[in-house]
Amino acid sequence: MASRRITTTDEITKKTNALKLDEHTHAANFYEGRSNKAKVNFARLEKGLLLFIYIYETAKNTLASEIALWDHRLCYYMIRDGKCTKTSDQCHREHQTNYRQANLCSSWYKTRTCSFNSKCKHSHQFEETAKYHSYIRTSTEMSVYQLIRFIRNFAGHFIDSVITDEQNLYKEVIVAMVHIVHYLSPKAPDSVEHLDLFLEATTINQLIAEQELLAKLDKSYEIPEVFFDLNMNFNTNWYQFNANKRCIDFQHLSNEFIEFFNQIFVNYFTGRLRSRGAQAPWHE
Repeated sequence: MASRRITTTDEITKKTNALKLDEHTHAANFYEGRSNKAKVNFARLEKGLLLFIYIYETAKNTLASEIALWDHRLCYYMIRDGKCTKTSDQCHREHQTNYRQANLCSSWYKTRTCSFNSKCKHSHQFEETAKYHSYIRTSTEMSVYQLIRFIRNFAGHFIDSVITDEQNLYKEVIVAMVHIVHYLSPKAPDSVEHLDLFLEATTINQLIAEQELLAKLDKSYEIPEVFFDLNMNFNTNWYQFNANKRCIDFQHLSNEFIEFFNQIFVNYFTGRLRSRGAQAPWHE
């Protein structure tokens, strides 16, 4: 099976050095009125994929314990009591967390379901994230992180020969990257220069006219639900254009979340782009 993969940080450096610098909505809205004859080539995604590998690999250790809570990978007893009768090497769940919530439903956390539903006397949501977490405090922030993780995994595991609708998938990935870069990178007001710096400008222009882009990005965006599935199998025909979507309002991200990723973008620019003559599209 044919695959297009970028797997190591060494590859990021080599490929980055070779790059040339340049209402609810979803991918179809962004391409509305654009010529269907203008195909999106996988190579047009590479510049963004290299960036997202760097973002994910840089952020993952700092965010690990917060992400483990939202992924339902923590030991329930560590959350409820701060202790577990088993040692960390004996317990099947992770112990590294300071998060505490005494009223969290055991069944809901362990299996994501509860037979009592709304009648359950325990909580089916994380109520103390603002107290214990520095960055991933809301479901919106977790969804954006999951998107970053998906794009990183897409870069490393995508197999084009198993997908029957490559073009719409490429468009979905591009639009997701555009939203994330727009909201998480530093930028000048009313400008798209940051998008041209970090992503392939030709592809963005192919996607939507520049004068319309900022207005589109202000709206909530519908993203394929499969992009959030950590257990998704890249060896199968996993993408269907008309499948379920999740709506994300990127304007609900906290300042702490945005500032954390702002710094990662700055470091990427400083370490990989500035030496090649790129100019920062924000005030330094």
